[in-house]
Amino acid sequence: MNGPESSLRFVPSGVDGLPDVAEVVFFPDRLELLSQGRWVVVRFLDIAQWPHDGWFYRLLARLGLGVRGRAYVADRDWFHSPDRRFFRFFTEPPITVYMADEPFETDYGSTLFRRLQDVILEGGFCSWDLG
Repeated sequence: MNGPESSLRFVPSGVDGLPDVAEVVFFPDRLELLSQGRWVVVRFLDIAQWPHDGWFYRLLARLGLGVRGRAYVADRDWFHSPDRRFFRFFTEPPITVYMADEPFETDYGSTLFRRLQDVILEGGFCSWDLG
């Protein structure tokens, strides 16, 4: 990958938590899912889990002030075939997005899984590795 991406759009191999998702778009601050012909928007600030004093960090972030440390917005699991790798977001109920299939020999830095992490990091958020 050459520098940060400002968004990442793809057709997932599957989604748990929402019906009939045809497409997903990730931005540094949110996830958008096309579910049953309607866009559903998940703002990362709304689901973020902060490491310490969460209420204080959330307030600083909402005011647009820099914060130390990153808020977690999802768990992730990479130890599967490319189309079974997933991110499970801290929504209620949880939304799990499975990556699109791609050639197994794809360089790790070029995979959707790694590129998605980079987009989320660009917004100051991160995910927790289950693998």
